Amino acid sequence: MMPPDDDKLLIQRLDSHHLRGKFDCGQADLNRYLQQTAQQHQKKQVSRSWVAVRPEDPETILGFYTTTLAEIPPEHLNSKDAKKLPKASLPVVRLSRLAVDQNHQGLQIGQRLLVDAIVRTVRLLGDFAVVAMVVDAKDARASSYYQHFGFIPLLDDLLKLYLPAQALIEVYTNLTKG
Repeated sequence: MMPPDDDKLLIQRLDSHHLRGKFDCGQADLNRYLQQTAQQHQKKQVSRSWVAVRPEDPETILGFYTTTLAEIPPEHLNSKDAKKLPKASLPVVRLSRLAVDQNHQGLQIGQRLLVDAIVRTVRLLGDFAVVAMVVDAKDARASSYYQHFGFIPLLDDLLKLYLPAQALIEVYTNLTKG
């Protein structure tokens, strides 16, 4: 997975200066979350949201993603991954939302956001243990998108997928080579 070649894209933590009300990804619940809930969740330490913007227009949100820490039972992983891990609940980073404004879809901004989430997760591994990144796909199309990047469906829910920590590290290593 390589990041899109767009040095003019900045990814920043969601802040009050970002124009959340203008964002429209075509999914009412994702729009509503960004516009009404994301900032409150950050203040309450529930989640973190990150937004893609351009330097020349730093208030306009092109896309966003939200992460939290979570746990999953090991039996939800495929047997190859589960057999290497304890039988207790496993710590993960959950990519709970990822969306791109309709006016900017098809420009690989979603991929850039996904790469950013992976990089932040790998950096977290220096201080906190997580066994994977888990994503909540909105529908079968989104699930297919994540599978394209190597995510594996959980056994109990095909719309929830994971990428093991070692795969996250490999993506990060490939990005930082050269």
